[in-house]
Amino acid sequence: MAATVLIIDDEEAVAWALRKACERQGYRAVVCATAEDGLAAAAAHPPDAVFLDIRLPGMDGLTALGRLRACAPNAGVIVITAHGNLSTAVKAVAGGAFDYLAKPFDLDQAIDAVKRALGRNTAATPAAEKGDEDEMIGGSAAMQTVFKRIALVAPTTACVLITGESGTGKELVARAVHAHSDRKAKVFLPVHVAALNPNLVESELFGHVKGAFTGTDRTRPGLLALADGGTVFLDELGDIPLTVQAKLLRVLERQEVLPVGGVEAQKVNVRIVSATNADLAEEVTAGRFRHDLFFRLNVYAIHLPALRDRADDIPHLAAHFLRTFAPNSPGPLPPETVAALRLRAWPGNIRELKNAMEYAAIVARGGPIRPEHLPEPSAVSGGATAAEKLAGVVREWAREQVRLAAGTEPADLYPKLLAEVEPALLREVLEQLSGNRLVAGRWLGLARATVRKLIRKYHLEPDAADDADDDAG
Repeated sequence: MAATVLIIDDEEAVAWALRKACERQGYRAVVCATAEDGLAAAAAHPPDAVFLDIRLPGMDGLTALGRLRACAPNAGVIVITAHGNLSTAVKAVAGGAFDYLAKPFDLDQAIDAVKRALGRNTAATPAAEKGDEDEMIGGSAAMQTVFKRIALVAPTTACVLITGESGTGKELVARAVHAHSDRKAKVFLPVHVAALNPNLVESELFGHVKGAFTGTDRTRPGLLALADGGTVFLDELGDIPLTVQAKLLRVLERQEVLPVGGVEAQKVNVRIVSATNADLAEEVTAGRFRHDLFFRLNVYAIHLPALRDRADDIPHLAAHFLRTFAPNSPGPLPPETVAALRLRAWPGNIRELKNAMEYAAIVARGGPIRPEHLPEPSAVSGGATAAEKLAGVVREWAREQVRLAAGTEPADLYPKLLAEVEPALLREVLEQLSGNRLVAGRWLGLARATVRKLIRKYHLEPDAADDADDDAG
């Protein structure tokens, strides 16, 4: 008998697309527009898998989730939402959801989730209390993925490796993993490895006994022992010396630490969450990082996107920081300021944006934040490259085109972009090459006839060139 997939979503287009995708896989699809109707359908004929939207008329999806688990305990429930945050993801997973998808999602991704849900029976996950959802801000698809991964791993004891560029907020992720775990009442201890004295890293982490080395007149517990029962966050993991890595591996494998100069190991119960912006796989290949420790720490990976890859979150993050630095600042950020923020490359990521908003709040002196109040990019990050600036302009142009075309048929953005970019590119290349079309074609990777055609199309007139000059090139 074909598997039954229950789709509970009040958006007709989404429900229709999911139904068609499921039917193409040979599944029986049942569509309901409200949680109440969905629960009734599940009670009458328990489904094998469920797509459940969070925002529904009447009963919301999170409330319905618990009831679905009661009437269809073997159904894998895939929560879908266009308005997710970390709290939503945690609640969904804590309520027993099998997976969590953020709209808009790819239908192949949805079908893959259904196949995995049908391949196993899900069990309810222990409830997690609400953390500080304001700590992490992001409605972009990239951050929805991060939220889901935090929600899935937090209730476990697995080691977590957080990767991403400097300034992306890796410590916030580590704190969120701790805050949504059963260790949340215990200590969260951040250890910035690069800030430790290289000669004392081992003593700092594992402690030492009296007389272990010159000047040690008393026994001192290490940071790992001080965090017993809680979570240790090892930032800049790649800076741990090779000589210390073996002892850290022992902590992970045996849950015990051996102080420097000691002969008796001490039992500890700590969860290790680590972070790096280095390529640890490359460090392993180079022999600077133990491969066994790398695989032990990298049980579950969470990659944080760069700020430029989640540009839709920039206005919300900027407003959040502005409330911190200038709580009395009038109204929302002006549109021209939002546009200026979006155009930047932000190589320093969230940390750079935070610094920029603090600077702007000082300069604006309580008034609205204008583009001229923002620091020059070089004042914070050394300036963006031409390629980064171009990418930012293209992203902003595309967003504007989509906004302007809202509610209408999709526009032909690609030819529109070419019409905007080609004249400028042609004009600049021809100018740099004194109008020589033959050489310009070589630089552009185009035939000379194509260059002539584009010049006529865009009414471009090279300053010093005709076909005879081309031939001379």
